[in-house]
Amino acid sequence: MLIGFELMVMGTDLKGTVIDETKNTLLLKTAKGIKRVIKDGNRFILHMNNKEIKVDGKDVKMRPWEYAL
Repeated sequence: MLIGFELMVMGTDLKGTVIDETKNTLLLKTAKGIKRVIKDGNRFILHMNNKEIKVDGKDVKMRPWEYAL
């Protein structure tokens, strides 16, 4: 599950904290409000345990409990 982690959408200036997740989308709390981002077709930089992890959206395009990071 990505909920609670800081995330940046590569190639954009969109970044925030993941507050919800569905099979196809992530809901981010950003400085400019709540934004929904489609997983498929996007790449993300996830900040986890003081490390940056690059994640391809198609690799996590499933329900949160169906994958483990």
